[in-house]
Amino acid sequence: MRFFLNTRPVIAAALRLAALCAVATAAQFAAPAPAAAEANWEFVGVIDGVKVWRRESPDSPLFSFKGEVTADVHIGKILAIFLDRNQRKHWVDRFDDTKELEKPNPLSETYWIKFKLPIGISNRDYVLKADGTADPANGLFLAKIKSVEHPKAPVNDCCVRAEAKGTYYRFEAQKGVEKTRLVVEVSTDPKGMLPNWLVNLIQKSWPSKTLNGLVRRANSAGIVPLPEYAGWHARP
Repeated sequence: MRFFLNTRPVIAAALRLAALCAVATAAQFAAPAPAAAEANWEFVGVIDGVKVWRRESPDSPLFSFKGEVTADVHIGKILAIFLDRNQRKHWVDRFDDTKELEKPNPLSETYWIKFKLPIGISNRDYVLKADGTADPANGLFLAKIKSVEHPKAPVNDCCVRAEAKGTYYRFEAQKGVEKTRLVVEVSTDPKGMLPNWLVNLIQKSWPSKTLNGLVRRANSAGIVPLPEYAGWHARP
């Protein structure tokens, strides 16, 4: 069979798919998991400067993963990238298209997002509901993302509909210095024919790739802090 003659292209494409399915859930907003869920994390190691943990999921053979890093970047620059859908093409792997479905306020949105994959692997899409919360007194931005159904974005034959079970972010402006602590947690299922061991393998490095990609873009030329977050590092 051809699969046994040359598996490298198939595995490489599958690895890219697993990575982007994790990134998809981080493309808009997110928030920290409840305190009661902080137990049972297994430390994986430090990957490209990001501390990474994993945790077994009670209802899935796929692991949840968590990453944390403190970076030399203003929180207003992080949020200038993170909250702008037009920035996704600069840091989200294999981003292809997106469509706003509902936006009741600046920090809440339901949207459709599509990813274009290599030949031989079906494109993936998500319908996501994102809710963010800003806490200026403590210099915190929190939010959460999860998959939902929406009548404006039914399943169609363009893609395999992937599932974001829950993605959480915590951005914390360090007081008195332009540094930001970034924490992310993800639980996602790309669906389709990908083996679970392969999804777990690539998602181990997803927190570091995602957080480092976000920081790099935020530190690029021309990015300025969003004005509503400009004074967070100087809070009393």
